[in-house]
Amino acid sequence: MEKHVFKVSDMNCNGCVATIQQGLEADERVETFDIRLSKKQVTIGGDLSSEESAEILKNSGFNPEKSTENKGFLGSLFSS
Repeated sequence: MEKHVFKVSDMNCNGCVATIQQGLEADERVETFDIRLSKKQVTIGGDLSSEESAEILKNSGFNPEKSTENKGFLGSLFSS
């Protein structure tokens, strides 16, 4: 199972969280997700690529940015 972490700067309230949650629950490829409003971060796990995960967030009306937070220090040095 792939896990993808995104920064979602335009997620500002619990209504935003609910909208994202609905979008993720509607996609059968999503196995797990974690939405952190305080960090403006969404982690998506399942049988989908980073691009497909980002597309779900975009279709929910948000602008996700791929986060390097889950890669640790060395991963952030070598990510493209």
